[in-house]
Amino acid sequence: MGVTEIVNVIMKIDKVTYKIEEKNYYKTKHKKTQIILGGTGRESNHHILRFQKREHGNYKGWNTFTISREGLIYQHYNPKCYTDFMGIKEVDKKSISILLENMGNVWYDGDDDKYINPLLEVCPEDLVYQKLWREMRYWEKYTDEQMESTVFLCKHLIKEYRIPLNCVGYHVLEDGLKDFEGITSRGNYDVKYLDLNPSFDFNIFMDKMGIDNE
Repeated sequence: MGVTEIVNVIMKIDKVTYKIEEKNYYKTKHKKTQIILGGTGRESNHHILRFQKREHGNYKGWNTFTISREGLIYQHYNPKCYTDFMGIKEVDKKSISILLENMGNVWYDGDDDKYINPLLEVCPEDLVYQKLWREMRYWEKYTDEQMESTVFLCKHLIKEYRIPLNCVGYHVLEDGLKDFEGITSRGNYDVKYLDLNPSFDFNIFMDKMGIDNE
């Protein structure tokens, strides 16, 4: 399979594989003005498997999209609808959430010479990014495929839902985000969130999106 064919396969939105039931989201539709990026905090698709079992299958905190490490895009429900993803109604109703498969913060286990997350899942050493942020030092890197798919999906959503082409563009707390129109990350809302982690290069993202980052 050639490079062009690979890109075409990756840049499709899978609306079937992990589609959730109507009981897992609110069916009322709202105008969307914000995209919230975040990470799953887990290996592989484990966050999806967890959500499927949470609250006896009735969990309503789902994200709208998931992007796998390979760059595959999964849609879980109609983006015009909403869930309790952020737990702030006025934000959840007008936002679309995208989670990238990623362990987030990891620790070095000197006894076993491994990097692990809180669930004891192992992060390969070549995927470990080091930067002190919010009192944490080690993070799993996001993949190049995820960057490309995140750009593709954000461009698609901005066009489809007429969301302003704008982005907070950094990894720190930002005030007044409830009224922000454009792309932000979960970590911009509260210091308790560690996603997107600092390995995500917003300069590259904004350049690919065509957003002025000056």
